[in-house]
Amino acid sequence: MVFWGRKGGVATCALIVIFSATEANAASSEAIEARLRALEAEIAKLRREARDAKADARQAAHAVQRSAAQADAPPSPPPVFVSFKNGLFVESADKAYNFKIGGRMQFDGGGTTQPLNGWSNQAGVRQVRLEVEGKAAQYWFYKLQYDFAGSQYGTPFNAPVQGGIRDFYLGVQHPLLALPFTKDPAFIHIGSYFEPFTLEFTTSSRFRDFIERAMAVEAIGASRHLGAAIGAYGDNWTAKGGVFTTSFEDLNTNPVVGSPPLVGIPAKAGWFPTGGGQYFEFTGRMTYAPIMTQHDLLHVGVSGRFHQPNSATGLSDDRVLRVGNRIRSEAYMLNQGLLGTPDLSCGSVILPGWTSAAAAHCVNNVESFGVELSAAHGPFSLQAEYLGQQVNRNPTRVALARLAGAFAPGGASQYFSGFYVYGQWYLTGEERAAAYDVTNKLGANFNQVPIKNPVSAGGFGAIGLAARYSALNLNSGPYSGSSLYNMLAYTTLIAPNPAAASYIANAGVVGGRQQNVTLGLNWYPENGFHFQFNWVHVLQASAPFNDYALYATGVPARQGPYFNGAHPDLFEARAQVYW
Repeated sequence: MVFWGRKGGVATCALIVIFSATEANAASSEAIEARLRALEAEIAKLRREARDAKADARQAAHAVQRSAAQADAPPSPPPVFVSFKNGLFVESADKAYNFKIGGRMQFDGGGTTQPLNGWSNQAGVRQVRLEVEGKAAQYWFYKLQYDFAGSQYGTPFNAPVQGGIRDFYLGVQHPLLALPFTKDPAFIHIGSYFEPFTLEFTTSSRFRDFIERAMAVEAIGASRHLGAAIGAYGDNWTAKGGVFTTSFEDLNTNPVVGSPPLVGIPAKAGWFPTGGGQYFEFTGRMTYAPIMTQHDLLHVGVSGRFHQPNSATGLSDDRVLRVGNRIRSEAYMLNQGLLGTPDLSCGSVILPGWTSAAAAHCVNNVESFGVELSAAHGPFSLQAEYLGQQVNRNPTRVALARLAGAFAPGGASQYFSGFYVYGQWYLTGEERAAAYDVTNKLGANFNQVPIKNPVSAGGFGAIGLAARYSALNLNSGPYSGSSLYNMLAYTTLIAPNPAAASYIANAGVVGGRQQNVTLGLNWYPENGFHFQFNWVHVLQASAPFNDYALYATGVPARQGPYFNGAHPDLFEARAQVYW
């Protein structure tokens, strides 16, 4: 801008130029700062992008490394199902393999009003068992069960049962065994397990409605044996049969070594065969349920058993050849044994004119059978069985054994029998029909009754009341009971007559008779817990005449005539946990 005046204008013009330069510098600084901020933001963005790029590169490298490692590593195992609900159960995703670790513990105790030949009171451990069972390769099944408690008594002479092995088997159920009329393929069962004989003997002690089995079942039932069987089942029927031999529960698992296979060999022969043959038997059971629903059940069944003793005696085959000697008045813990036959095989005797002591082999074979019935309607159920046993003997060998001084009563054959019938009512509404199972490898049977209101859910669990009547007759001959002892006392003490006494003592087999009535209480608070209380009243006890202590004293000592007319009351309780 031009100002007139020399000094004033110049001065004025210079002032304007200075102010203009200052304003320009300020504007330039702001622009530079703005540009710098933009550059800093751009640099920060580039840095972030660089860091992200490096992170992506590292992740990509790690992914490549993992992919390479996975390519070299074996494939991951398939998932498995694991449950602790009832023991430890593990199963593969395809259900081709599984196994379960389980067990049980039973604590018993009780007392009696008349101890007789048992204990007035006793408490102890009945069973402590661990087991492993499962399936392999879809078609194979197996089980191993070991009892750490074992049987403390209940055998002749109170000898313990050998070993603790109970169930020990393997089997196969393959499509090649499929039959047109079966629900699933048939199966082959090999090892130690319950023979297919009777309903109650094959029922697990975890789910029995009474603490002990009925007397007839214990006396004539087959229990566990080593063997092989084939079985099948349909929607409402089962069938199983096989061949069996020795048992882990036998008093002695082998016959006497060196005993000849016949009654003896004449001394003039100069030789005799050594060794002894084990017993064997054929056993089978069939069942059918014409009514089988969730609430109603009608079950019928029949069992048969043929037993060949071979070289076995009452020492190695006591459950068949010393019938009833293991019975303990349906209260095992109190050890009150009121029944039992002598050794029907005549045992080992020395025969005149023969080489040495030998098994007399008085028994040719034994034939047993059982019929069974079970019914249920809602919370009420019934069950009954009748069992019979025919012992076929060789009268010539019996006579020879007597000549040798053996205690060998009876003649050509004896017949023993027994039965039981019981009913149960669940106060809490549980239904036994819902526990019926035809797929059990032991044959149709009952599992855990479904509990409607367990204690853990605020209920009372399952509570049932039961009552049973049972009877067993082990007498076979013209004399028994007090009349036998009266006649023997007369012919040996009052009017001694050895011939008459011998005839009376050997006229028949006197294993005794007994009738019991039992009232029971069952309580399942939860699955896996079972509490029981039983009151057993002996209605009749007719004393046996056997050789229980014959080897020690020459006369029977464990059972005696003073038991006739005794009516003891036995009380027993059990606390049980199983998984």
